[in-house]
Amino acid sequence: MPEPMRRSKIGTKLDKYFHKIFNPSHIAYTIFFFIEVLILILFFFLGSTSLGNIGLFLATTFSFSFIILMLLGGYSKFDRYLFTKSLDQQKTLIFIGSLGFSSIVILLYFLFGNSTQIPIEFLGWDYILPGFYILIYFGWNMAQIFFLKSSFEHISDRVNAKILPNRESKRNKTFSVMFLILALLVPVLAQLGTYFAFIPFFEPQNPGDSLEPLWWFNGWNIAMYVLILLISYRLVFLHIKSVKNDTQNIFSSVFFILIWLIAWYRSFSFINSFRSVTEALGIDVFRAVIDVLLMIFTAVLVIRGLGSRTFKFRIFNPNNLAFFLFAFTLIYIEGQIVMITGAGSISGTYTSRSQVNLTNNFVALLITIIFYWFYSEYVLEKKGLIVKKLFKQEEVIQIVTDFKTYLINSGALDSNKVTDWEFQNYLKNKKLIHDEIEDIEELKNSDETNDVEEPQEEL
Repeated sequence: MPEPMRRSKIGTKLDKYFHKIFNPSHIAYTIFFFIEVLILILFFFLGSTSLGNIGLFLATTFSFSFIILMLLGGYSKFDRYLFTKSLDQQKTLIFIGSLGFSSIVILLYFLFGNSTQIPIEFLGWDYILPGFYILIYFGWNMAQIFFLKSSFEHISDRVNAKILPNRESKRNKTFSVMFLILALLVPVLAQLGTYFAFIPFFEPQNPGDSLEPLWWFNGWNIAMYVLILLISYRLVFLHIKSVKNDTQNIFSSVFFILIWLIAWYRSFSFINSFRSVTEALGIDVFRAVIDVLLMIFTAVLVIRGLGSRTFKFRIFNPNNLAFFLFAFTLIYIEGQIVMITGAGSISGTYTSRSQVNLTNNFVALLITIIFYWFYSEYVLEKKGLIVKKLFKQEEVIQIVTDFKTYLINSGALDSNKVTDWEFQNYLKNKKLIHDEIEDIEELKNSDETNDVEEPQEEL
């Protein structure tokens, strides 16, 4: 295969998964973005309170600048100015121009928009900006499981369809039980492996060291086994319901394993962050690398999902979506920095990144477990793998409509005796539809007119 063609395919895949941030038409903006990221990371490691407001100003300015470019990129007439194939002078001037405009606007806000200078204190930059960025940081991490669920469902569906292509097959029960046992074993074996692999890091390294980290690590393991028992009960309960419904599947087991991987990571990150806090260690390279990889993986899934859903709003297109990604990521990074350095009227709550991760991972773990407990049953009901307990309004209407058609086709019901008006009026009386009564009266009058005209034609 020729080398240019191979590069072209690689470039196409990069554009698809990263929404053109590595495309020659966008690489200049990507460079500017990473320059700002490096500045924020420098402020993060310095951890100085005096740099908090400067970092907040720069993050807000760059984010606002990318939002401006996103809005301009929504119009095709700006494409030849914004998305040329190289890092040329024109593109640089456009970015500098948007950055300069953003700097002036944000600087005026910082100079005259302090909470002590405006009537509504909450709208002051020293309150609303750092608070909003912290909310974005925690909100993004808390919502990760909701973005990951679509991919987890897709993977579980594919595995289920591959191994159990026919629902009526006799081997379904065997495979269903096998995957159930596998799903129950994975959390237990993973927890055992984690315990024996990492207990040396929590044991006292010197005779005078505190035993507190080891006690917390052992307590964490006990709590995790209780959690495993709880969600395993949920999985077995759902398996029994699918057996009673005669819809044996491995979807539930695969979905359980994927959810558990996220829960295990969050739980281990929590206890590992605790160790870092109590022992005042430096940056844990292993956890930091895993954390970054998960963030990148989740970001790709979110951006892909966002890209497939936002075109109907006509705000995003394949070119300007990268600007939204840049702006959002800068806000996310700054939210974490604000909690350490402080900014505006919000003082630094945490002294290190480990403390931030301690809180973040605990809340994320809690949300992941609660999410699985409720969503695991909902998704099985949605796919018809267990008996539904609740039906949506549209589903009830469809069932009643299908039943009416079935009765008419089987001859058990005379269609002339149950008119469309009577059927619609029945649905309305049962609060299933909200049509105006005038529309129903019109339909009734129309039916009555037809009933009168037919005898006249016969006479």
